[in-house]
Amino acid sequence: MRSSAACCLSLALACLAASPGWSETSEPPEHLTRVLERMASTPGVEASYVERKEISLLVAPLDSRGVIYFVPPDRFARFTTEPGFSSLVVDGEGVRFREGRGGEEVDLSGSPMARGFVESFMVLWSGDRAELSRLYELELLGGSSDAEDWALRLTPRHAPLSRLIGAIVLRGDGGGMRVMTVEEKDGDRTVTTFERVDSQRRFAEPELRRLFESREPLVGAAGAATAP
Repeated sequence: MRSSAACCLSLALACLAASPGWSETSEPPEHLTRVLERMASTPGVEASYVERKEISLLVAPLDSRGVIYFVPPDRFARFTTEPGFSSLVVDGEGVRFREGRGGEEVDLSGSPMARGFVESFMVLWSGDRAELSRLYELELLGGSSDAEDWALRLTPRHAPLSRLIGAIVLRGDGGGMRVMTVEEKDGDRTVTTFERVDSQRRFAEPELRRLFESREPLVGAAGAATAP
Protein backbone atom coordinates (compact mmCIF):
# COMPACT_ATOMS: atom_id res chain seq x y z
CA MET A 1 0.00 0.00 0.00
CA ARG A 2 2.90 2.32 0.75
CA SER A 3 3.95 2.87 -2.89
CA SER A 4 0.34 3.05 -4.07
CA ALA A 5 -0.45 5.79 -1.57
CA ALA A 6 2.64 7.73 -2.62
CA CYS A 7 1.56 7.45 -6.24
CA CYS A 8 -1.92 8.67 -5.37
CA LEU A 9 -0.44 11.86 -3.94
CA SER A 10 2.15 12.38 -6.65
CA LEU A 11 -0.32 11.96 -9.49
CA ALA A 12 -2.63 14.41 -7.83
CA LEU A 13 -0.09 17.08 -8.66
CA ALA A 14 -0.09 16.42 -12.40
CA CYS A 15 -1.46 19.80 -13.41
CA LEU A 16 0.14 21.91 -10.66
CA ALA A 17 2.50 24.57 -12.04
CA ALA A 18 4.35 27.54 -10.56
CA SER A 19 6.35 30.47 -11.86
CA PRO A 20 9.89 31.00 -10.51
CA GLY A 21 10.13 33.91 -8.11
CA TRP A 22 7.31 32.95 -5.73
CA SER A 23 7.85 32.45 -2.02
CA GLU A 24 5.37 31.46 0.66
CA THR A 25 5.48 34.91 2.26
CA SER A 26 4.76 36.87 -0.90
CA GLU A 27 1.78 37.12 -3.18
CA PRO A 28 1.74 34.33 -5.80
CA PRO A 29 2.59 35.32 -9.38
CA GLU A 30 -0.27 35.80 -11.79
CA HIS A 31 0.63 32.58 -13.62
CA LEU A 32 0.29 30.46 -10.45
CA THR A 33 -2.99 32.15 -9.59
CA ARG A 34 -4.35 31.22 -13.03
CA VAL A 35 -3.19 27.62 -12.62
CA LEU A 36 -4.88 27.27 -9.23
CA GLU A 37 -8.06 28.79 -10.59
CA ARG A 38 -7.98 26.34 -13.49
CA MET A 39 -7.51 23.44 -11.08
CA ALA A 40 -10.48 24.61 -9.03
CA SER A 41 -12.74 24.93 -12.06
CA THR A 42 -11.81 21.79 -14.02
CA PRO A 43 -14.76 19.55 -14.97
CA GLY A 44 -12.45 16.53 -14.80
CA VAL A 45 -8.99 15.24 -15.63
CA GLU A 46 -7.66 12.26 -17.56
CA ALA A 47 -3.93 11.61 -18.03
CA SER A 48 -1.59 8.75 -18.80
CA TYR A 49 1.69 8.30 -16.97
CA VAL A 50 4.98 6.44 -17.11
CA GLU A 51 6.51 5.67 -13.73
CA ARG A 52 9.96 4.49 -12.65
CA LYS A 53 10.56 3.30 -9.09
CA GLU A 54 14.16 3.30 -7.87
CA ILE A 55 14.31 1.00 -4.84
CA SER A 56 17.51 0.65 -2.86
CA LEU A 57 17.11 -3.11 -2.37
CA LEU A 58 16.75 -3.77 -6.12
CA VAL A 59 19.49 -3.59 -8.76
CA ALA A 60 17.16 -2.51 -11.58
CA PRO A 61 14.35 0.05 -11.35
CA LEU A 62 10.72 -0.97 -11.71
CA ASP A 63 8.89 0.57 -14.67
CA SER A 64 5.13 0.81 -15.06
CA ARG A 65 2.50 2.81 -16.86
CA GLY A 66 -1.17 3.54 -16.52
CA VAL A 67 -3.89 6.16 -16.46
CA ILE A 68 -5.55 8.42 -13.87
CA TYR A 69 -8.93 10.11 -13.66
CA PHE A 70 -10.16 12.90 -11.41
CA VAL A 71 -13.81 13.91 -11.07
CA PRO A 72 -14.53 16.91 -8.82
CA PRO A 73 -15.02 17.26 -6.01
CA ASP A 74 -13.87 14.00 -4.45
CA ARG A 75 -13.48 11.12 -6.90
CA PHE A 76 -10.15 9.83 -8.16
CA ALA A 77 -9.06 6.60 -9.89
CA ARG A 78 -5.57 5.37 -10.68
CA PHE A 79 -5.08 2.24 -12.79
CA THR A 80 -1.72 0.63 -13.42
CA THR A 81 -2.01 -1.22 -16.73
CA GLU A 82 1.58 -2.39 -17.41
CA PRO A 83 3.31 -4.65 -16.54
CA GLY A 84 0.44 -5.81 -14.31
CA PHE A 85 -2.95 -4.47 -13.31
CA SER A 86 -3.81 -2.65 -10.09
CA SER A 87 -6.42 -0.10 -9.11
CA LEU A 88 -6.66 2.61 -6.46
CA VAL A 89 -10.12 4.21 -6.38
CA VAL A 90 -11.24 7.08 -4.15
CA ASP A 91 -14.97 7.83 -4.10
CA GLY A 92 -15.82 10.36 -1.42
CA GLU A 93 -14.86 8.77 1.90
CA GLY A 94 -14.15 5.39 0.34
CA VAL A 95 -10.60 4.27 -0.58
CA ARG A 96 -10.22 0.87 -2.25
CA PHE A 97 -7.15 -0.91 -3.61
CA ARG A 98 -6.93 -4.04 -5.79
CA GLU A 99 -3.85 -5.90 -7.05
CA GLY A 100 -4.56 -7.88 -10.24
CA ARG A 101 -7.87 -8.12 -12.06
CA GLY A 102 -8.83 -11.19 -10.08
CA GLY A 103 -7.39 -9.93 -6.83
CA GLU A 104 -9.35 -9.25 -3.67
CA GLU A 105 -10.28 -5.62 -3.11
CA VAL A 106 -8.95 -4.05 0.08
CA ASP A 107 -10.91 -1.28 1.83
CA LEU A 108 -8.46 1.35 3.08
CA SER A 109 -11.08 3.90 4.14
CA GLY A 110 -10.20 3.50 7.81
CA SER A 111 -6.43 3.82 7.35
CA PRO A 112 -5.01 7.11 8.71
CA MET A 113 -2.16 6.93 6.20
CA ALA A 114 -4.50 6.46 3.24
CA ARG A 115 -6.84 9.18 4.47
CA GLY A 116 -3.86 11.55 4.85
CA PHE A 117 -2.89 11.06 1.22
CA VAL A 118 -6.47 11.49 0.07
CA GLU A 119 -6.87 14.71 2.06
CA SER A 120 -3.76 16.16 0.46
CA PHE A 121 -4.96 15.10 -2.97
CA MET A 122 -8.29 16.88 -2.58
CA VAL A 123 -6.65 20.03 -1.22
CA LEU A 124 -4.32 20.22 -4.21
CA TRP A 125 -7.14 19.88 -6.71
CA SER A 126 -9.29 22.41 -4.87
CA GLY A 127 -6.83 25.14 -5.86
CA ASP A 128 -6.58 26.32 -2.23
CA ARG A 129 -3.18 28.06 -2.03
CA ALA A 130 -3.41 28.78 1.70
CA GLU A 131 -4.12 25.14 2.52
CA LEU A 132 -1.35 24.02 0.16
CA SER A 133 1.11 26.20 2.07
CA ARG A 134 -0.18 24.81 5.35
CA LEU A 135 0.53 21.24 4.26
CA TYR A 136 3.89 21.83 2.53
CA GLU A 137 7.00 23.93 2.77
CA LEU A 138 7.49 25.36 -0.74
CA GLU A 139 10.88 26.07 -2.31
CA LEU A 140 11.57 27.23 -5.85
CA LEU A 141 14.69 25.68 -7.37
CA GLY A 142 16.48 28.20 -9.60
CA GLY A 143 15.10 29.91 -12.69
CA SER A 144 14.31 33.55 -13.39
CA SER A 145 11.04 35.41 -13.15
CA ASP A 146 10.40 35.22 -16.88
CA ALA A 147 11.59 31.62 -17.45
CA GLU A 148 9.25 29.06 -18.98
CA ASP A 149 10.97 26.17 -17.21
CA TRP A 150 10.37 25.84 -13.49
CA ALA A 151 10.99 23.51 -10.56
CA LEU A 152 9.25 23.46 -7.21
CA ARG A 153 10.15 21.44 -4.12
CA LEU A 154 7.39 20.52 -1.65
CA THR A 155 8.28 19.20 1.79
CA PRO A 156 5.38 17.78 3.86
CA ARG A 157 4.92 19.64 7.13
CA HIS A 158 2.78 17.10 9.01
CA ALA A 159 2.33 13.38 9.63
CA PRO A 160 1.50 10.99 8.13
CA LEU A 161 3.06 12.37 4.92
CA SER A 162 6.16 13.67 6.69
CA ARG A 163 6.93 10.19 8.03
CA LEU A 164 7.06 8.68 4.55
CA ILE A 165 8.02 11.43 2.08
CA GLY A 166 11.13 13.60 2.32
CA ALA A 167 10.16 15.86 -0.57
CA ILE A 168 8.31 16.07 -3.87
CA VAL A 169 10.08 17.86 -6.73
CA LEU A 170 7.91 19.10 -9.59
CA ARG A 171 9.38 20.16 -12.93
CA GLY A 172 7.52 21.71 -15.82
CA ASP A 173 7.16 24.57 -18.25
CA GLY A 174 4.54 27.03 -19.40
CA GLY A 175 2.35 24.12 -20.41
CA GLY A 176 2.23 22.67 -16.89
CA MET A 177 3.66 19.66 -15.08
CA ARG A 178 6.01 17.36 -16.99
CA VAL A 179 7.99 15.32 -14.45
CA MET A 180 7.60 14.60 -10.75
CA THR A 181 10.06 12.99 -8.38
CA VAL A 182 8.88 11.65 -5.02
CA GLU A 183 11.80 11.25 -2.59
CA GLU A 184 11.02 8.88 0.26
CA LYS A 185 12.67 9.01 3.68
CA ASP A 186 14.27 5.59 3.20
CA GLY A 187 16.15 6.68 0.06
CA ASP A 188 13.77 5.18 -2.50
CA ARG A 189 12.31 7.47 -5.11
CA THR A 190 9.65 7.44 -7.81
CA VAL A 191 9.94 9.43 -11.05
CA THR A 192 6.69 9.98 -12.94
CA THR A 193 6.35 11.47 -16.42
CA PHE A 194 2.91 12.72 -17.45
CA GLU A 195 1.57 12.40 -20.98
CA ARG A 196 -1.63 13.36 -22.81
CA VAL A 197 -3.12 15.34 -19.93
CA ASP A 198 -6.72 16.43 -20.57
CA SER A 199 -7.72 18.86 -17.80
CA GLN A 200 -11.09 19.62 -19.40
CA ARG A 201 -12.38 16.05 -19.43
CA ARG A 202 -16.14 15.64 -19.07
CA PHE A 203 -17.24 12.14 -18.10
CA ALA A 204 -20.53 10.61 -19.22
CA GLU A 205 -22.60 8.64 -16.70
CA PRO A 206 -21.64 5.22 -18.18
CA GLU A 207 -17.97 6.20 -17.84
CA LEU A 208 -18.46 7.19 -14.20
CA ARG A 209 -20.16 3.90 -13.45
CA ARG A 210 -17.28 1.96 -15.03
CA LEU A 211 -14.68 3.91 -13.06
CA PHE A 212 -16.32 4.06 -9.63
CA GLU A 213 -18.72 1.11 -9.55
CA SER A 214 -16.98 -1.49 -11.72
CA ARG A 215 -13.63 0.14 -10.85
CA GLU A 216 -12.14 -0.50 -14.27
CA PRO A 217 -10.28 1.87 -16.64
CA LEU A 218 -12.18 3.29 -19.58
CA VAL A 219 -11.97 1.41 -22.84
CA GLY A 220 -9.58 3.16 -25.23
CA ALA A 221 -8.30 5.54 -22.57
CA ALA A 222 -4.81 6.95 -23.01
CA GLY A 223 -2.38 4.51 -21.49
CA ALA A 224 -5.11 2.07 -20.48
CA ALA A 225 -5.05 -1.62 -21.18
CA THR A 226 -7.56 -3.21 -23.51
CA ALA A 227 -10.97 -3.83 -22.07
CA PRO A 228 -11.45 -7.12 -20.21
